Amino acid sequence: MNLLSTAQMHSRAVEALGLDPNAIDLDTPEAVSAALRRAAGLLCPCAPTTLKRAVTGPLERLSESVDRLSELVEETLEALVASGDLMEIKPTNPELGPHQRLVFAGPPSFVRRTSGSVLVLGVAPDGLSPLGGDLTQRVEYVNHARWIHPRGTEDLGALLDQLGLLEVSAESWLKAPKMEAASLHVDRLGAMLEAQPPPGEPERLLVIEPTEPVTYYKGRWSNASERTGRFVGRRPQAYGADLWCFVELARGQVRRLLDFPLANSRYRGCDEAWCLQMALDAVAGHPQCFQTRKGVDGRVVIEFFSPVPLWSRRRWDFVGEPVAATGCLFAYSLGQAEADEEMEFARKRLWLTDRTS
Repeated sequence: MNLLSTAQMHSRAVEALGLDPNAIDLDTPEAVSAALRRAAGLLCPCAPTTLKRAVTGPLERLSESVDRLSELVEETLEALVASGDLMEIKPTNPELGPHQRLVFAGPPSFVRRTSGSVLVLGVAPDGLSPLGGDLTQRVEYVNHARWIHPRGTEDLGALLDQLGLLEVSAESWLKAPKMEAASLHVDRLGAMLEAQPPPGEPERLLVIEPTEPVTYYKGRWSNASERTGRFVGRRPQAYGADLWCFVELARGQVRRLLDFPLANSRYRGCDEAWCLQMALDAVAGHPQCFQTRKGVDGRVVIEFFSPVPLWSRRRWDFVGEPVAATGCLFAYSLGQAEADEEMEFARKRLWLTDRTS
């Protein structure tokens, strides 16, 4: 009996996911994205935690750090939902609870760029590739995104249409809420919070501390004890992931609480909470930020330090390419003209500032 080394096990696992083990490692967003899509094709619809366990469990013994693996799976799942490969939907079944969300596999589809390149989205049944053999070999994997670039005057859209993939218009895919000043956003949600009746006392409430540096998102979370003011927070529920909320505290005691997502909202709870936190930081005079650096071939890399709503991530998936994050939470590479437009978008729509020195 031949024993396989860890490197050989990694290689075989990557190959089993339909990827090139000579180009992609197992502990990368590309491989984890493929594993999540494969699991989604078999398990969805299911709770997000079910999907994460299905991927994390088999990979734990191959990973050098279980904590890092769990973090990577969590981040990659959020990215797949943001891009549209997967969809988080609030079920109508009241037995599942008002805040429980299920993950559905998005249908095999694509978004066409003006350059002729296409962004492939969705999950085929059983998690197999929805593309033909030649096109499967041509897919470029960049973190969680899958790109195919045309050869000469090739019409990729027509080819994918023949394979049964649905074309999603860029306008429909990039749909975002109306632009709003940060102060108006805070006031609007503040009025909704004030209208809430006194809640029961949530257990293990965590909040984002507004005075902590905006460049280290994880370090901003703290226990709600002895806090006074209004905060974005998370609280546990009996089943499912912790709930996002807007909470008013008086020396650690909850006076009012507004859960996210809001009633009849088409956005995820985390998206509404992150958007509110960006507005709160901007109004408080220490806005969240981004910074830029030079990329390859004259491109610009924009680095972000806090999570953003999925509608902005989808936009950047479309106009840029996700790149490895170093010293930041995530980053995108863009051409100079696109970078200028997206920095203006970040300033106006997300209330961010440029900290590039």
